[in-house]
Amino acid sequence: MKLGQRQMQKKAALYGLVFGVISLVIGIAALYLIANTNSMAMVIGSPIVLSFILPIILAVYFCLNLRKQVGGYWSFREATSGIFVLFISAYLIYSAGNYVFAKAVDPNINKAVKENIVNVTERFASKQDIPTEQIDEKIEEMRDQLAEEQTQTAGKIFQSVVFAIIILFVASLIFAAIFKKDPPVFAETDEY
Repeated sequence: MKLGQRQMQKKAALYGLVFGVISLVIGIAALYLIANTNSMAMVIGSPIVLSFILPIILAVYFCLNLRKQVGGYWSFREATSGIFVLFISAYLIYSAGNYVFAKAVDPNINKAVKENIVNVTERFASKQDIPTEQIDEKIEEMRDQLAEEQTQTAGKIFQSVVFAIIILFVASLIFAAIFKKDPPVFAETDEY
């Protein structure tokens, strides 16, 4: 069944909602994992796996399903449009859910994550025979960076949203280039 452009965008928005919810659940689990770990490998590895590799795998899955829903063939333009709707709706759900979670459900989780990262880094550095003065200097830099990140202004929020939309559009172009599939130019027929 071939979907029209509007139906495809609606389907992409629905897939984006599901993608956003899955990403939100994974993101919240990652916060608790990082906040409660003592392993430097976990502090470094879990964001890479849970915030980068797993979302890419999910994006590929949803892009392939969306292409299947439109009949298996879509042009670069159709693919870009559908994938951008998928990504932007997932981003909106993830961002809104993350904001609500951090403000209403567990307002201390981000602070706990940042403090644990500093503590794990400090323990790791002290085991590496790094001079105490160097460790203290780096830890102070980390604390200053974390304090700076906590001060959110309307300008910073707007800037980060615009930057995210640009990144999502570029990612949509890349995924569209990968997943576009034009119908065959010469269809086989039984007539001779």
